[in-house]
This record gives sequence, C-alpha cells and structure tokens, in this order.
Amino acid sequence: MGEEIKKKTLFDVLQLGLKNSSDVIAYLFIPLIATLFFIEAFRTYVPGIYIAMFHVVFQDEGWIGSLMLLLTLLLFFVPLFTNYLCKKFGQKKMYLVSIFIIALVRLIIACHLSSIIETVLAGVIIAFFGIFISIFLKRLVQNDLNLELKAKVSIFSIAFIGAFLLDSLIRTIGFSLDISLVTSHLNPELWPSLQYLWLIVQVPLSVLLILFSIRTNTIIIPQEKMGDAEELRNEPLILTACGLGMFFFLLFNLFLYPNAIAQYTGTLSAIIGPFLTASIILVLLYLLFAKTSIVYNIKINLCFNLILLLALAAFLFLGKASPYPIGILMALSVAIMFLNTHLLIINMSTTRKPGIQISQFSKNMTYGLLFLILMTFLHDFTTDHAFTIEAFQGFGPLILFIGGCLFALMTLLAHVQLNQFEKGRVK
Repeated sequence: MGEEIKKKTLFDVLQLGLKNSSDVIAYLFIPLIATLFFIEAFRTYVPGIYIAMFHVVFQDEGWIGSLMLLLTLLLFFVPLFTNYLCKKFGQKKMYLVSIFIIALVRLIIACHLSSIIETVLAGVIIAFFGIFISIFLKRLVQNDLNLELKAKVSIFSIAFIGAFLLDSLIRTIGFSLDISLVTSHLNPELWPSLQYLWLIVQVPLSVLLILFSIRTNTIIIPQEKMGDAEELRNEPLILTACGLGMFFFLLFNLFLYPNAIAQYTGTLSAIIGPFLTASIILVLLYLLFAKTSIVYNIKINLCFNLILLLALAAFLFLGKASPYPIGILMALSVAIMFLNTHLLIINMSTTRKPGIQISQFSKNMTYGLLFLILMTFLHDFTTDHAFTIEAFQGFGPLILFIGGCLFALMTLLAHVQLNQFEKGRVK
C-alpha cells in the first residue's frame, strides 16, 4: 500500500479524500482564507513592532505608548492555552470563536484606523490564528478521510501556501495594507477615499468565512469525545518550531515583498514581483503533481536547500554585482522556503508518543513565534536606523543569512525525524 502511494501524486490522493464541495470548503477554503487574514495581519504587525522599538530605544515623543505596544508580544503566548480553553468550553466552540474573531478583527483593520490600533488588532488575529490552527490540525489528523497522515496534513499545507499565493496576487494589483505597494496610476489626492475600496472585497470574505465555518463545523468536529481531555503529553518538537520561526522571520522581514528584494539588488519591483508570484505557483504545482516519492526524497531536498543558501548568500552579499540574475534567482528560490515549510508542517503533525493532541500544535506555533521575536530583535538592532550598540551596525545581512542557515538545517533535521517516524510506523 505504501509503495502504491509513493507512485501517486498528492493531487490523485486528495481526490479520494475530498469527495464533495462541503469537504473542500471545510478543509481548504476556510484554512486558506483564515491564513490569508493571518498573513495580512502579520504584514501589519511586524512593521508596527519595528516602529515601536525605534521610538522606545530613542525615547521619542509618545514612547510610553510604543512600550505598551511592545507588550502585545504577550499575545503570542495565547495559543499555549488552547488545550485548556478547549477542555473548558469545548473544541467546537473555540474553533468557531477563533474564526469569528479572525474574520471580524480583519474587517475592522480594513477600515484603516490608527497605526497603533491596527498593530494591536493584528496581534489579536495572530493569537487566535494559533488557536484555530491547533484545533484544525488536530481534527484534520483524527478525522476519517481515507487518507494517510502525510496526505491529510498536506491539505492544510496546500491551503497555507495557497493563501500566500492569493496574498501575492492581491498585492500585485495594489489592494494592500502596504500603502507603498499601491499601483502607480491611482491619484494620491484620492487615497483617503480609495483606501476603503478593499472593504468591497473584505466584507464578503469575512462574511463567507463566518458562514462557511458555521455550515461545515460538524465536518471538522463531528463529535467531541470526553477522552480527548485525557490525551498524553507529546514532545514540543523544538527544531520544527525553530524552522517555522525562521520561515516567518525571513518572509515577513524581506522575502514577502518584491520592493524589498528590488531594493537589496537595485532592480525594479515590477520585474521581481511576477517571479516571486511564480515561485509560489511552482511550489504548489510541485507538491500537487510530483510523485510523493520525489517530494519526500531527502537527497533532493538537500540539493534544494543548498541552492537556497547559495542564492541567499549571493543576494545578501553580492546583490548589486549582478542585480537582475541574483534578484530573479532569489525570488524563485522562495519556492524552496515554502517547500521546507511544507516538510516542517508534515513533521509537526507526527507524534512520537501515543495520541495526537492540540497542545502539540499550539506549542509549535508559540515557540515558532518566539524564535521569530528573537531573530526580529537581533535584526532590528543590527540595522542602520535602529542600532544602539555600534559593534552591531551593518550586521543585518549576516543575521538574515544565519536565519536562512537555521531554516535549512532545521528542515533537514525535521525531514530525518519524519523518515524515522515513517520507518517505525511501517515496522
């Protein structure tokens, strides 16, 4: 049976598990849109924290407010309480509540309030996305879909990467929270009115997410067994969390933005943007239509990661030597980052001890965000505009490269763990 699966593609396998429109909505549409809101919130939150740190370090006017804003980092610990909340209120209720909050808060952010309020609300979305993903992944693994474990978790992985693709397409046409990415033909004088155009899209997206979650919640959580509260404790898989943290750090500090890549290499973002979008399309096609024996071949993935590190080194340290070849190579190499994340998500969903539990996923999410915070602070104090220790000045590219090395290393170690789990299960 295992050999037959290896000869198939993920697309072939998923057709067996997602048999009707309700399954597609429950397992693909809802996590895709929720992840899209998470991505948009993260893109708001990271710059907000950088700005707050700057004001606190130099004690600019209003720095006390910025210090209070930094305390929103405590929201990243909220997912750790998912298991407790589910025991107290039930998985189904917390699943729906987390989706409602994500959808409604994202709608409020679309109204373009003050930057401080937007940053706080973005932190709320990140926190409740951690609750949502923990419950969703547990039920995804436990539900009977006539699929093996890796194929089940790949459903979320495809939705997760698909959300990044949708976000990239949205930003390409200019509907973004990032004002600098607004298309050039828009009249700046009309911006106070035009910025609310996104509400035309955001309102139906938020409404659909809420309505579909209500309609399909019994598919995700068909019943809650009392035995769920007695699950055994699983190991937190620190290396997987570290890998996820490095993924968030690299993307939300640099590689999610064509204009940031263009600035590093001295190229045009209009040229880099399509290649960045193409890289996400390529990885989705690879995951869906390549044979699973190829996708999970550690030797192939080792070669991919070597390419990623070479591209990253060239980009960070030689970016303007051959700007367009290096910029385009780096944009395409982002596909490898998403492939690594797919492997990390798959490994995160395997357990070395009996039982699959919510705390396993919530810990990985929380620890991943903590690694992100650590690297973000290091990067912030090595950039020219916010350093306080002179010896750190100019080490920003080195911190990014170290993050890339950790990302590649953690992915390969997670892949080794995944292979060991598979061998043990076969025996």
